[in-house]
Amino acid sequence: MTIKQPRTVQLACDTCGHTTPVTTAAMAERAMRQHSCATVKERAARAQRRLDRLADSGEKRDCTCPIARHEHGTHAAYVVDKCRCRPCRDGSSAYERDRQRRHLYGKTFYVPADASRDYVRALGDQGMGWKRVARAAGISESVVWKLLYGDPSRNLAPSKRIRPATAQALLAVKLDLAPGQKVEPTGTGRRLQALVALGWSVGQISSRTGLDRQRLDAAIHFRGITTDTRDRVAAAYDELWDQAPPQSNQRERIAYSRSRKRAALNGWALPLAWDDDAIDDPRAMPDTAQQKRPGGKRIHLEDVEFLVDHGHTREQIAHRFGVHKSALEHTCARNDRRDLLERMDRNAIAQTHAA
Repeated sequence: MTIKQPRTVQLACDTCGHTTPVTTAAMAERAMRQHSCATVKERAARAQRRLDRLADSGEKRDCTCPIARHEHGTHAAYVVDKCRCRPCRDGSSAYERDRQRRHLYGKTFYVPADASRDYVRALGDQGMGWKRVARAAGISESVVWKLLYGDPSRNLAPSKRIRPATAQALLAVKLDLAPGQKVEPTGTGRRLQALVALGWSVGQISSRTGLDRQRLDAAIHFRGITTDTRDRVAAAYDELWDQAPPQSNQRERIAYSRSRKRAALNGWALPLAWDDDAIDDPRAMPDTAQQKRPGGKRIHLEDVEFLVDHGHTREQIAHRFGVHKSALEHTCARNDRRDLLERMDRNAIAQTHAA
């Protein structure tokens, strides 16, 4: 069965704006003749005076919070600033209605704050400040402040619960350090030490990274590592870790020899001694088996094949392992991998033609 909606005829008074939503045109004309413009205007004036009284009622207090600026018409201004103006009362009432409606429908209004707090602190341990986290998450700084420290002005402990949207925004923040921010120095220092152990001098690394020698000398001893230093050294290490430095003249050969001796005196590990996922871990140790074994040097054929695939010659690979060329040849022959030696010779011919 279909229920038909009654048709309405609506007229409006040009003087007072009074309308007559009725079902027939005759009833509309009759209602327009009977209405009083003065009465309609008086009712509208009384309603407006009532709204004005409600708006002016209650004590209005501006925000004095040292952490955040609460706006009028919000639940926070009603609770924190004790503002009792009409917009704040309406905002608090709307907040309470929404809270009760969520409670009745079984919808979670808050979630535990422990995971978000631990994540923000972890970002802080890596050098990202809580204000930068708040800006990256797109939330108020006061929310993150209360999450970490509570509200000392009101003797409140750190937040135990937060909104689900706030938790999602905080957990989605990626580590983004400010330029010049100090960072953990282990990985940068180890990368520089490995390059020096490979024969690269600090001067050569300086010309490739654009960092002055003083900064690199400090970084190689795990001091003064900033985000800029870390990123530039990491880029140079990714480029040079499997390359021997040039030795085309006497000056370059002297730099190579001095760098190798310096690394040997300090016990610095070669790049092959570090895995990519361990070089930044302060608790990790270099895999010395990649460099030495009792009575001589240890050569892994997997690493040899990797270097051959990248165009290295016998001399270059022997240098990478810190062994004599004959030890490399003996290892390949003993393991029936003379094909690697032949490929090394082809690499040498290709480099000669390229030069």
